[in-house]
Amino acid sequence: MKGLIQNYIEQLSKNQLNEFAIKNDIHLNDQELDYLLNLIKNNWQDILKDETKYLETLKSKINEQEFIKINNLFTYYKKRYKGYLF
Repeated sequence: MKGLIQNYIEQLSKNQLNEFAIKNDIHLNDQELDYLLNLIKNNWQDILKDETKYLETLKSKINEQEFIKINNLFTYYKKRYKGYLF
């Protein structure tokens, strides 16, 4: 599963991230999208192991309302796929 996640993230584009965000009622500006994409691409393994590691930094870079939505969405998917991740 780890290889599939890595492959997907390596190919993830800013446009794909934005489309996923919009589908989940998350509206980010270009700078927020760039930051989030960079964070995901460079730290996805750390994020899956300890999601709290980047929360404060993310919170300072993303609009507060959108941060809450992102955090809730991440928590939902992490619980849903917990058995498949590691």
